[in-house]
Amino acid sequence: MNRRRFLSMSGAACLSSSGCSPGRAPRTAARGLPAIAGGSSPLTPPGNGDNRATYLPDGSAILFASSRSGRSQIWAMDPDGRRVRQVHHSDANDQGRVAPSPDGTRLCFSSDRSGESAVYVLDRSSDQVTLVSDPGCWSFGPTWSSRDLIAWFSRKGGHQINTWTARPDGSDARQITDRPGESRQPWWSPDGERLALSADGGSGAFQVWLMRPDGTGARAITAGGNYQQPYWSPDGQRIAVSAKRDEPRFRIYVMDAAGGDVQVIPQPREVDNVHPAWSPDGGAIVFTSGQGADGALWRFVFA
Repeated sequence: MNRRRFLSMSGAACLSSSGCSPGRAPRTAARGLPAIAGGSSPLTPPGNGDNRATYLPDGSAILFASSRSGRSQIWAMDPDGRRVRQVHHSDANDQGRVAPSPDGTRLCFSSDRSGESAVYVLDRSSDQVTLVSDPGCWSFGPTWSSRDLIAWFSRKGGHQINTWTARPDGSDARQITDRPGESRQPWWSPDGERLALSADGGSGAFQVWLMRPDGTGARAITAGGNYQQPYWSPDGQRIAVSAKRDEPRFRIYVMDAAGGDVQVIPQPREVDNVHPAWSPDGGAIVFTSGQGADGALWRFVFA
């Protein structure tokens, strides 16, 4: 679809459904919470299953998973949504959030190329792929720390879902969570000294937990509601999350690193908004709006 026509159509739809200006999501607070100043606009159209975006460390491109080629693959685009291109071609489903190495030369991702979803590292220059996690146990959602340690979540271990870490070559693998239920969606703080993740303790209602790289010092920073997919700001002072607080849809919120000062960003109202990711300069947050094939990528820019 022509991008200019797509943005025009998106703006018209937004205007008719929510009263926002063309190409922008409504700037309204959620149930009394303050709205952060700025505006949101679509980067990709729905229909391709675009999801789980992250930025390269230098901010030059946004990485994301998409089914636009017929199966889930790794794609990239400029920060404004232009120049969409495929990063890596495979016969498998390469999916989930793509986590770049600190220097951006390698990418960590999830793939079912071994039959079961596992975590791999892609060298961008050679296109060589290295297995990181146990290929016999479902694993997903990697994150790469500034201290060259990869974390992900897996069915391997004594509970439903556990968080693991390893070196980029797969060595020194260790399970760092030991809680009932699911401990998933880890993301490293910029200094590599803390992990934020979502855990439900077997209740089905997820909260954001912080812990050291070895899993010690774990503590919840949210209570009530359902908080998922925490993502640190570049300065390590704030965390973006997708949460259901007192509304039926997941919405993107920003809070401080202690779980306080919760604010909401402008975003589409009638769909789930998930998987937020901060830009390296701290000036924007990209997120997925909608589910499955209907998912599209949006970007919120701070005023």
